Amino acid sequence: MARISYKLPQDLTDAECREWLEFAIEKGKPGPEFQSIRSHVPGVMRSFTKTREWIYHNGVLDFELKELLRAYIALSGECSYCSGQGVAGAIRTDADKLDSLLNYETSDEYTDRQKLCFRYADAIMWNPDLADDAMWEDLRAEFTEEELVELGYWIGFTYGGQRWLRTLGSTKGQLQDAIDLAGEQTVVAGHDPHSD
Repeated sequence: MARISYKLPQDLTDAECREWLEFAIEKGKPGPEFQSIRSHVPGVMRSFTKTREWIYHNGVLDFELKELLRAYIALSGECSYCSGQGVAGAIRTDADKLDSLLNYETSDEYTDRQKLCFRYADAIMWNPDLADDAMWEDLRAEFTEEELVELGYWIGFTYGGQRWLRTLGSTKGQLQDAIDLAGEQTVVAGHDPHSD
């Protein structure tokens, strides 16, 4: 079980947070377990959800590039939860694709632009010294300053969030188990929630 308890939709008094959690449960993304944990502090849930909406689904860079970066961060950072979602999940199940991504510098699978994004992510995640003058020259030749801000922020937001998620010990399906258990306890107490 997760190291922080799950909030169930019926526990939330903030209508917007309840709606976001119900959406996550229905769609399976963003990770319902983590939305549930974030909902302990509505401002945290709001910040995550709005940032994801503004940057991931909108912004100045194309969605496909940001999703590929999210996959790279999840797989290279070994986030077991996030590496099973979206593009990361498809790559993870194909040994050749996974090897190609994790060894992107020598791979023919990725464009020079994508490889540069992976290098930037490596600098942000593992070693800021990698972001030397040569990398910045390459970055400035390929991206506008607006794109560089969004790219760097997206990498930091994604990586930091995934690292925090790893510390929680949560796994997919635990929230549904908690919801099912709460329903059983309600029925045992004499009230069937499905009769409403």
